Amino acid sequence: MPKDASIFQRSRDPKLLINTAVEFAASEQPIDHATLAATLNSDDFLGRVNTQQEYDTLITKQLRVAKVIKVLRDSPHGASKQTLITLAQGGPFINQNWRRQELLVRALVTVRPATPPAVRYWDEQSQVKGVNRHVTIEMLCENGTEPAMALLEKKLIDPRQEQTYKISWIRAFMLPHRNDLELLRASRRMISQTLPVDLRYILLEALVDYDERWYPCCYHPKPPPRLLIQDDAKQVLREICRHAKETMNLNPQLELAVEKTLVEIGESEENRA
Repeated sequence: MPKDASIFQRSRDPKLLINTAVEFAASEQPIDHATLAATLNSDDFLGRVNTQQEYDTLITKQLRVAKVIKVLRDSPHGASKQTLITLAQGGPFINQNWRRQELLVRALVTVRPATPPAVRYWDEQSQVKGVNRHVTIEMLCENGTEPAMALLEKKLIDPRQEQTYKISWIRAFMLPHRNDLELLRASRRMISQTLPVDLRYILLEALVDYDERWYPCCYHPKPPPRLLIQDDAKQVLREICRHAKETMNLNPQLELAVEKTLVEIGESEENRA
């Protein structure tokens, strides 16, 4: 059954508008997504699906457009990802509303590898005074591709970003992905070259150790099982541990964690000596 794009122009019913937008979002046809992108970037459409007061006060996921963005995020079709990328390049959808901006920050996580427009958008959203700064860092770690990791490194070495937050990002958002290849590759570079010295130890600690005392609140992320790490990621982690043993001044606890990690990833006692 052909989709009726005229609904976007003539209807005042928020439910009908969103249900129609969802149909377009689920399509694999680029022409449908061109229509949808133009619709989502229309002040008139956005004002018909939620009031300004709702945009200012509702929880982000309660916005009606959140349903459309979720379909775009979860869709396997390349055209859906292109719609997200189009939105990230500017327009009414992301202008003057941080909740819609957050929706897009989260949805772009499924664009892999992260495209230059996605990275630029995340960069803008993770500036020092950005409302969505922390969720953006979380999505960089979740995306896990090389461009996202390069931006993560940029944020961690940026002296304008507060040290307290950097430590929190490492322990809360990087640690659950410490088996991931691209995160480990970026970590290898940061530990050996680019991070300030004190943060090198914090990052190494998050890669090889875990302490619930790092998390004074109720949020306690868990490290992934080391048994699930892939061989190429093992090799990078092995190189990080060897570098730490050879060049870093490790305290006894961190030295023990490095040794334990080498055992977990299959380093022989002879090679560990």
